[in-house]
Amino acid sequence: MSKLPKFDVCGHVHFVTTKVSRFVPLFVVHDFCQILLANVDFYRSKHDFKLLGYVIIPDHFHALIYPQHHVPIRTVLQDIKRYAAKQILERLGEHPRNWDGLGGLIAPPERLELVCQTPARHCLQNLHVPRLADFRVVRPRTTGQEHQVWQEGFYDFNVHTEAKLHEKLNYMHNNPVVWGLVDGPADYPYSSYQNYFSTGDHVPPIETDWL
Repeated sequence: MSKLPKFDVCGHVHFVTTKVSRFVPLFVVHDFCQILLANVDFYRSKHDFKLLGYVIIPDHFHALIYPQHHVPIRTVLQDIKRYAAKQILERLGEHPRNWDGLGGLIAPPERLELVCQTPARHCLQNLHVPRLADFRVVRPRTTGQEHQVWQEGFYDFNVHTEAKLHEKLNYMHNNPVVWGLVDGPADYPYSSYQNYFSTGDHVPPIETDWL
């Protein structure tokens, strides 16, 4: 995934996908989803990009990012992933013993058990409370590296038409339903669907002025 080309074209929105190392279903708990979103929001402000949509799925993350000041998309994703990983590892270092110790599950256990029975959802086949050992590195890429939360690199697709933007946004919002995590996109807490289709303030804020 790290070898895929990245095109920083002015005026293009980036549809990005990044995955958890070894497909560990890290984001089945609220705490880790909130850590990731907090970093997205922080770097949205620091790098001044527009966030047009997102969804967090148990083993990966999609987002529509619109850079504003020529900050490369690679830099944006590297920063989000690096500091989210640091905080996630610190949280795992507290050795949580159960789901409640990580803020609770994002879906009822019986719902996740049904998802586990779907062959395509192999990341949930060995569902357990995440541990530091799940991310231990066998062959470190850098000196002192002991753990790796994310797979190397990320997928990047340049979106340059409004029709394609709608397509990617709908794909993200329906992803939790396709996975079987919820019955409808409005029921899922970690996507931008609520930003577009419900009232109130939602974090992170979404730029909807392109509509």
